[in-house]
Amino acid sequence: MLTKSVASDSRDNSPVHENRSRPAMTTKNVDSDSRDNSPDRDDGTEKRTSKKRKVLSCYACRSRKMKCDRVYPVCGRCQKTGRADQCSYDPRLLEEAHVQSGHSLTASVNNTAFTMHGIGSNGDYAKDETSDALRWKLRMQERRIEMLEKQLTAAGPSSDPSHLKIIPKKESTFAEEMMFRGKGFKTQFHGTTSVMSIISQYRDLQAFTRQTLAVDTTMRQVKQDFRRFRDRRKTLVKEKIARTYGTDEEVFALLPPKHEADVEVAYYFHTWETTYRILHEPTFWQEYNSFWADQPNETKNASFATVLLLIIAITKCLRVKEDTFVGDSTSDRDAASNIIETCDMWINRQPRKRLTLPFFQLQCLALLAKRKNCVKLKQDWLTAGDVMRLALASGMHRDPALLANGRISEYEKEMKKRLWYTIAELEVQSSFDNGLQSSLSGLYFDTPAPSNLPDEAFSIETKEMPASRPLEHFTSTSYLITASRSLRLRIQLTQLLNDPSCPFQYADVLHHDEQIASAISELPTWSDTRAIVSMALNGLQLRQYLIVLHKPFAKHESSTLYRYSFTACIEAASSMISTHDDLASQGILVLNHLRSDIIRVGMTLSQIAALNCARQEVQSIVPPSMRDQTHFTDPSRHIADLTIPMAFANKGGFAPPSPLLYLAVLPHELMPRTLVKTCVELLERTLYLFERKVMRLGTGYMEYWILSAAVGMLPPLTPPPRTTSSIAHRMSNEDEMRERCKSALDRFTALAFRILAMQRDPENSLAVGLRASMSAGSPSEVRTPSDSRGTILSSRAAGSFGTKGVGAFANSASYPSGGGIGDMLFSTSSGRDAPKGSDLMDNMFNPLEDMGVDLSGWTFPDFWTFDLAGDY
Repeated sequence: MLTKSVASDSRDNSPVHENRSRPAMTTKNVDSDSRDNSPDRDDGTEKRTSKKRKVLSCYACRSRKMKCDRVYPVCGRCQKTGRADQCSYDPRLLEEAHVQSGHSLTASVNNTAFTMHGIGSNGDYAKDETSDALRWKLRMQERRIEMLEKQLTAAGPSSDPSHLKIIPKKESTFAEEMMFRGKGFKTQFHGTTSVMSIISQYRDLQAFTRQTLAVDTTMRQVKQDFRRFRDRRKTLVKEKIARTYGTDEEVFALLPPKHEADVEVAYYFHTWETTYRILHEPTFWQEYNSFWADQPNETKNASFATVLLLIIAITKCLRVKEDTFVGDSTSDRDAASNIIETCDMWINRQPRKRLTLPFFQLQCLALLAKRKNCVKLKQDWLTAGDVMRLALASGMHRDPALLANGRISEYEKEMKKRLWYTIAELEVQSSFDNGLQSSLSGLYFDTPAPSNLPDEAFSIETKEMPASRPLEHFTSTSYLITASRSLRLRIQLTQLLNDPSCPFQYADVLHHDEQIASAISELPTWSDTRAIVSMALNGLQLRQYLIVLHKPFAKHESSTLYRYSFTACIEAASSMISTHDDLASQGILVLNHLRSDIIRVGMTLSQIAALNCARQEVQSIVPPSMRDQTHFTDPSRHIADLTIPMAFANKGGFAPPSPLLYLAVLPHELMPRTLVKTCVELLERTLYLFERKVMRLGTGYMEYWILSAAVGMLPPLTPPPRTTSSIAHRMSNEDEMRERCKSALDRFTALAFRILAMQRDPENSLAVGLRASMSAGSPSEVRTPSDSRGTILSSRAAGSFGTKGVGAFANSASYPSGGGIGDMLFSTSSGRDAPKGSDLMDNMFNPLEDMGVDLSGWTFPDFWTFDLAGDY
């Protein structure tokens, strides 16, 4: 009897017998109400006038009298039993949840939690949407449309539709931002999160730089000088590489004396090993002492010698100093590049059949050395992906405890965890910087976070690991533990932001904004002085996503709906600039050289400020021939190098129109005006920090020029008075535009003067070329020729953007004679005191994981298709 009853009940609850009534009176009433509210019921006549009770559980669980956890879109019970396609909810509940939640994905209906999980947040089901789930979503959309149609029909044509709960609002749509350039197979791609995508889509900046280069031809002459020197240096490097084989002897020949190595290694552990964990300090020092204790005629460990050299290359440019220049690069970076090249060739000679701990340590150190010195950054994403795949092939993405007992030691388990999360962090950041997908997208990994233990707490001989310390207690591994908590969120955001098939709605942006804010609020605060870099890096790697998330909406100048995005961008940018400022004040250059925060913040703030300014059209002075040759981004195709042959244009075809030239002026409304002023103030410090980076490494000149133009095109905080005449007003606008163009040019030419004055060899090809160009070039009315002494910067370039002196340079600084340049005096009228003399670099400069943009690719017709990362 019991079996029969259960079977009968099962048949009655099956979808086939869904419309059968139950014999019990109570059951009949419940099922009748459920069927009346079911979305599958299509009855044109209403049987009851009273409002029916909402069904909170899904229909599948309700019909089976099972407890439902009410998770949308698929409840847990239906998911576990394989009935995801049968899981559906009362449409009225979904409608009310949508209205009440606004832009939140969680709603409370009748004091009952009704959780709606988006993609990527519902366990295994959310990782990859199945076809059943997609069909279910389509069904729910069709039912909702049908329900709305019925409501509209019942309301009648003359009824007021304001009683409807859902009033769809049309959101602004934004084209994908990317840079896709080149010809044939020689193409290059940068996705949405890449800085180069921002630059290539910044049309107002393109028009301004075109105007600037027409005002003064000195810039193009300077470009030719850099190009000739860069071509010559590349030729010499290729010849040197042809003579280098990466042998053990070549590695040992590069080693410095022990007392110099002692300082560099100690500095490395004090800075880098408090974030990315690659080496075990006690084990390293033990091997280090044994290495130097060997007699010269004994065989030394070439692998350890390579580790030493890479550590020296990593720390080479980290100290604040006034370095000499070897052409366009500083002496320290030039030496680091030579070390990296030799070590790279030695590593490539080693077999990959047996992957050991030293092998992975060398791979990570080489990746870090290249990124920090801005060497071979075109290959950074490929190199990071290669290291990631090597880690995957060796199983580092799985819990090392899965290996049988006796097959792996406790020391090796801990080092596997550290290296896995170090490689993951480097690879995800590289994917973000290049606008490409991460290898970790959709990948399952269960490697536990490393233990919060200092290196002294365990060794190779450890049989049982001590208990992990509380996260409030800072150790050299604390950064990796905190970063692992937000790793999956950052992987997901990197994937979504660079996926054009998933356009963001504003509700999605606010949802992810809330997730990031929650992750930031959970970051620990350590009082240990060693934790400065760790805390800074934790905040920077989360706030960078806020900049990219809100930027498309912050640029929407015609709508007050997205004003929050404008303020969110400014707040995130301000926090990032303050972080780098604090590090700079303490002489810490680690993150400045490693990351590209400054250039991303600068270009984003300039773009959203320009689009939120009032705009006055200005007559361009660019010759028509130059306009016809201009390459610019096609917004309909998202291509950065659209070309239309001149022959076609000359035969009556339509040449691509030049972007109109606008003079940005402060808006009249109080809120936008205040926000734009804040952007300008932040940009002053942004350019100053980036200038420090360029002068310490001797690279990033193209980015510095673009950032100078991006700052120069914005209105000053105290605009000059205007005349009342309409003609005079138009002329005044043109004069103001010329002044802004000269300001941007002055910044770059002043930088070139400094590089020329700091040459180690005053007679090298770059110095000779620059000297001739600046002597023969046509200086602006506010620029001093190269054979004179005095102020180099115009008042606008030095301080008219405020009191911080964006273009501020050293005052009364003596440099070696440059044959015509002599002892140059660089002064500023700004209120912020610039560093003087030997203290020139004390006020640190900031990050930019320089993309190594090469001036050799910068011919005027392809200004926006310049060569990226052209160093070496």
